[in-house]
Amino acid sequence: MVDRGGAPHGPAVWLSDAAMTFLGSGFYAGPGLVVTCAHVVYGRGPVAVHGALGAQQALSVTRWPADPPAGAAYYPAPDLAVLRTAVHGEQPVAVLAAAEAPVGAELSAHGFTTVTATDGVQPDSARLTVVGPSGEFVRLASGWIRKGLSGSMLIDPGDRRVVGVVKGTEDDGDPVGGWMTPLGLLRQVVDLPSEPPPAPPHSVRPHPAPPHPAPPRPSAGRQEWADTLHRIPALDEERVRHDLVRRINDALPPEGGIRPRADSLALPHLEQIAGACLDNLDPCAALGALVAAMRRLAGGHRAVGELEIMLDGCCGGGGR
Repeated sequence: MVDRGGAPHGPAVWLSDAAMTFLGSGFYAGPGLVVTCAHVVYGRGPVAVHGALGAQQALSVTRWPADPPAGAAYYPAPDLAVLRTAVHGEQPVAVLAAAEAPVGAELSAHGFTTVTATDGVQPDSARLTVVGPSGEFVRLASGWIRKGLSGSMLIDPGDRRVVGVVKGTEDDGDPVGGWMTPLGLLRQVVDLPSEPPPAPPHSVRPHPAPPHPAPPRPSAGRQEWADTLHRIPALDEERVRHDLVRRINDALPPEGGIRPRADSLALPHLEQIAGACLDNLDPCAALGALVAAMRRLAGGHRAVGELEIMLDGCCGGGGR
């Protein structure tokens, strides 16, 4: 974990809306990249992130899934959101673990609440034990999940690596135990490495340089485009794929839109979308619109970066 002074709470943040109402917790999982629960920021409008280096306005908020089903008792899996902020070189960031926490593991949650012995929004923590699978989530017990800890990072106290995200308590009236979103679902959303690059000793971490893109590839075919898109969990939902087509067509002239054949299965539908872009009269414009739409839909996922590299290989960036 990259943090200041070795404090496990360093990457933790709290979130507020435009009226400065406390919404819940989150944590920096990379430079300018904050993870929280989707239900924490759902329907809240502009969100501010408050952390070790002060407050920043979120530049974008992406939720998985984008909306809960009408009448749902709980926000469905993975119940995660990624917020983008301006990058600050000294911001402590968390490191993801290499493996899931086993049953019986004792974990510590680090976030913020308004129910400490100090007034206002304050750092807070909890010690919780992994019980086992609970639907798509993992059940936690033997500790108190106070209101506000939703979105907190759960770490292994031994190596301080993140193994999950606090979803919430099972019962607001008796907040003993609850659920976490496990590491596997978290990785599908943020797709981050387990280890950060080492910082020079006794030095201030510099403003991180942008990653060097891979060498341009030769023109990628529909299968490669579809396979890369298929790695993004949001596109498993048919309505999200239809929304992707709509966004692509909104960016193209009326006579230049794509009309892929629909399919209830994700990969065949994505093959149709990719093929329609590649067969378009202006394929670079269509592929550029596809990549731009995916930046808005899933900008925190590594596969979006690979789509950008593929676009450069196909069009030399001319589709952007």
